[in-house]
Amino acid sequence: MNGFLGTGATFNADLNLLIQIAMGLALLYGMFLARRKKFRAHKYCQSSVMLLNLVMIFLIMVPSFHRQVEPQIPSELGDSYYLVATIHATLGTVAELLGLYIMLVAATKILPQRLRFKRFKPWMRAELALWWIVILLGLGTYYYWYIATPGGTAPQQAGATTQPGPTASAPVTVTITNFQFEPKELTIPAGTTVIWIDQTGRHTVEADDGSFRSDTIVAGGRFEFKFDKPGTFPYYCNLHGEKGGVDMAGVITVTPR
Repeated sequence: MNGFLGTGATFNADLNLLIQIAMGLALLYGMFLARRKKFRAHKYCQSSVMLLNLVMIFLIMVPSFHRQVEPQIPSELGDSYYLVATIHATLGTVAELLGLYIMLVAATKILPQRLRFKRFKPWMRAELALWWIVILLGLGTYYYWYIATPGGTAPQQAGATTQPGPTASAPVTVTITNFQFEPKELTIPAGTTVIWIDQTGRHTVEADDGSFRSDTIVAGGRFEFKFDKPGTFPYYCNLHGEKGGVDMAGVITVTPR
């Protein structure tokens, strides 16, 4: 899942960022083609961007928004982490729909005459300006999600945290960084408290069976849970993983004392 830009983002996030910037530049090039009256090349350039972006929306952006932002609407919109992403998604949807509409009018005869516009330049200029606003909001989203490191400790689930008693084993630490738990697999004796410490980004710690669950933990925050009973406890980050060990997940094996 690790990206390639050195920011701690996922591979998909880094890939989407570069493709979005490339598409924005392609739209500017398409405008240049139109001014040179190369309308056929202009049509293919702009239409390709619209269709490619549609693929990126459904493969990367919609799943990410559904997992990381949608559950926090509207309660967490006061937090820029969620607010910028929500504005980006809203304006991005408008930009894509407008772009597809312009493409249908300019490049096909599918729409009836009453739904077609005749002045192309104002519509296309508005679309280009909106697209670049969306790109800038996308850069803001990337910054808040993968570069900014807000401090503080998120609230922990009531009853989920305990302090080790005098006979308990020493606490064990799991580090959360770069969209993974380190160590991913951990074996401890019953009575041990495990402390998850977040070093990068926002994450959660949630057992597959629901036996423990943290709220969202920001960088610098922590969550802890005492394992009193032997057993195997797979867990995951519900922002970047799923039950069953998918993507950002780990497992705690508790042995009898």
